[in-house]
Amino acid sequence: MGREIVSIKIDVIFKKFFMENPDILKVFLSDILDIPLDSIRNIQVMNPELPPETEEGKFGRLDLSLDVDGTLVDVEIQLSYMSDFRERTLFYWSKLYTSGLKKGERYGDLKKTIAVNIMDHTIFKNREQYHTEIVAAMSDTHEVFSDKFSIHFFELNKVKAHTRGGKLDRKAVWMEFIKADSEEDLEKVRENGMDIMDKAVNIVFDMSDDTKTRELARWREKSLLDMMSSLDTAKNEGINIGRQEGINIGRQEGVKIGRQEGVKIGRDEERAAIISKLKLSGMTEEDINRILNL
Repeated sequence: MGREIVSIKIDVIFKKFFMENPDILKVFLSDILDIPLDSIRNIQVMNPELPPETEEGKFGRLDLSLDVDGTLVDVEIQLSYMSDFRERTLFYWSKLYTSGLKKGERYGDLKKTIAVNIMDHTIFKNREQYHTEIVAAMSDTHEVFSDKFSIHFFELNKVKAHTRGGKLDRKAVWMEFIKADSEEDLEKVRENGMDIMDKAVNIVFDMSDDTKTRELARWREKSLLDMMSSLDTAKNEGINIGRQEGINIGRQEGVKIGRQEGVKIGRDEERAAIISKLKLSGMTEEDINRILNL
């Protein structure tokens, strides 16, 4: 059994890794965004705050916001599924896009803005490709409306199906590196012929040997699990509240119909009317039957 490693797909570790290794960050951006490496002259980190080193510290939103030779790039890891991920990424893309416009400047001065979402779950169920780029284009001719808009999604669980000449392409190698959960996974990443990966893997091993970094990863994982647990609890409580409200509405509706029509609720036509209304409110057949049998 190999050594225990910290996972780069934990957002605090991801940000710490690339913040502390700008040379690796440069190659990473070149590969995943298809930017010639020698054309990247300057990378400015616009949110350089590193994660807290204590359990009491607040994590906040741990994306990596960059200015790459005048192009704004935001890279974010998402470990849990969010039903509103489309709206969420549009919101953050728009905030970054408009953030660079100073008072008195023209709209034409707005910079090209790219959002990169690395997802640890399936987003596009009808696509086999692990990499999806969203652009602004005309619906009929597909002519690009503006090259200043670009959103990328990388789905980690789809990576292994895509190889080039028997080996993973460079984008896929990075994704395998990010999702690696064991020493064996990282050693396999070395076998893909990318020189930068020797250094990247060794740095992850060094980080894994550092007590503070391991604790940071543990705290963040616990924080994410607690957050998901709270969301699930809130969701279940909301369902229960909604169900009870539906039951109360059903009782009131039944009494109302009975009084107005002067007939018993048990008659087939009235029962059908009640069932129809309760179904429209989103209630299950089980709850409807329970209401009508009270």
